[in-house]
Amino acid sequence: MEETGAVQNEVNATVSSLISQFAQLKFEGMLMYGVLLIMALLICFEGYKLYRLALLLMGFAIGYQLMHRVLEFLNVPVTDEQKLMAQAIAGIVLAVISTTVIKWGVFFAAYYFAKYALAAPIAGAVLNMAFKDAVVPEFLPTILTSILGVVVAYIIARFAAGSLRPVIVLLTAAIGGFALVGYFMEMIPFFPYDLNFMLSVPSVIWVGAKLFMTAAGVGIQGLKED
Repeated sequence: MEETGAVQNEVNATVSSLISQFAQLKFEGMLMYGVLLIMALLICFEGYKLYRLALLLMGFAIGYQLMHRVLEFLNVPVTDEQKLMAQAIAGIVLAVISTTVIKWGVFFAAYYFAKYALAAPIAGAVLNMAFKDAVVPEFLPTILTSILGVVVAYIIARFAAGSLRPVIVLLTAAIGGFALVGYFMEMIPFFPYDLNFMLSVPSVIWVGAKLFMTAAGVGIQGLKED
């Protein structure tokens, strides 16, 4: 009986730990990053074929993260289970919208990519030039990256209205390519061999790798379509 109780306690602790990780968006470990890397690989090279799945995943991720940020900003007193449920519901709502109204799905996916891959470094450069040595208000980077993300996403969605396929190919290749390299970098500390020296490689090399994977994704998807 004691052994059964110990096993049950261990299972409960593991489940609680997983719930907490998903609720707090604290994902880590070789297995987690490995799964995300495989998903990024599929989106990069099979994006047009799987674009509804890609839009669904992007919609879910945005809704999930958005609800997380809202709950954190409002400092709502909820348990990890309640937070996980609220975030999952928000993610499901945006996932359904993304796959039923493709134009909105493209907008959400474009916003997700534009904000984190394009708008963030641009906003950082602009704020550094504007404030120089002064302290940058905490809310400004978030506001600026959000505005830039919306503008870029709107432009991409407008193009998608006229020619969906090229936009889907470019978007999925870029999202998958950038994520693929990004998740590989996150995995480096978890490898059984010491590869941390790779993290000291100049950032321009990693940017080049992301652009290379994006170009490869576009080329492969384009070649398959021919």
